[in-house]
Amino acid sequence: MTKIERVRAANELAGVAEVLARYQRSGPHATVIMEFPAPGQAGADRAVRWHVRRSELIDAGASDATLGHLDALVDALEPRSDTVLLTADDTDATFCWLIDHSVDHLAHVGPCPALLAALAELSDRTPVIVAVVDHLGADLFELDHLDLTEIGSVKGDQVQTHRHTGGDQAGYQRRSEAVYERNADTIARQITEHAVHAAARLVVLTGDDREAAAVTDHMDTHRFTVVAVQAGARRYPHLAERLCRAAIEQSLADRSSSRSIAVAHLREELGRHALGVEGRDATATAIAEGRVATMFVDRTTAPDDADTLARDTLLHRGNVVVVDDLGVTDGVAGVLRYASH
Repeated sequence: MTKIERVRAANELAGVAEVLARYQRSGPHATVIMEFPAPGQAGADRAVRWHVRRSELIDAGASDATLGHLDALVDALEPRSDTVLLTADDTDATFCWLIDHSVDHLAHVGPCPALLAALAELSDRTPVIVAVVDHLGADLFELDHLDLTEIGSVKGDQVQTHRHTGGDQAGYQRRSEAVYERNADTIARQITEHAVHAAARLVVLTGDDREAAAVTDHMDTHRFTVVAVQAGARRYPHLAERLCRAAIEQSLADRSSSRSIAVAHLREELGRHALGVEGRDATATAIAEGRVATMFVDRTTAPDDADTLARDTLLHRGNVVVVDDLGVTDGVAGVLRYASH
């Protein structure tokens, strides 16, 4: 295992449970959100970027021990042209790569770590299955957050490339179409098997447009969101980069759609004055009573103790949805498990 792999295995925030564990540790905590460019990019001097954030943390009162853990983590992380959240206390440091690069940069020191961006990243993260298809088969990949890994291939039946002299062209066409349809079904079955195993909800197809449409017809589109994109064909040069970029874009769109549905439900409950609550004080009271099933927070207008409210919601086995432009009082609201009496 390489140094980078060891750092990642030991320190990366992998889910909401790890965020909650971090929330529950005694502080103070220092949290940074910054771009982490790869060598050769414009403005890619990581040392300069980190020096700026580090100076801000010093001004905010971060301890030498906390800064030392962050220094070591910044030095060990792979430069991958993505935005990263780093958080540390006097014991150790951890990190989370952010798929959404539009998140504002941050340098924060306080009794509770500033982990809303990590919650937004991890709350609804699921793998994405990506398939490059043609009439004869498919190459399958899995996007696990920001990393694309090849997971197998599908080999369909061959189609005779020419008809025998005197053969029936219409009959040959029908036989070809039957083979292509059978291959599409085989590809769809393999994709479904991988998607179920990975607990994926999104499938991205590229390659031959006609075969992608046929594969989609054989997928359970009530169970999975299936999207066809133009990212290249099998054996296309630089295919992996294009696939990864397309899959990340579709993942962002899928997660945005899920959050929009959740916000619509919140607005419905607020309108009914039944299971909706908004405003910092009312939401905090409901959280303390264990009545909040889902807390919503607008990271652009959230109160200073939004992370504390998020922590308490998670402790009561609630969910946290982080969005922009929520449009509620104090930037905080909730959908309740039951109404107050």
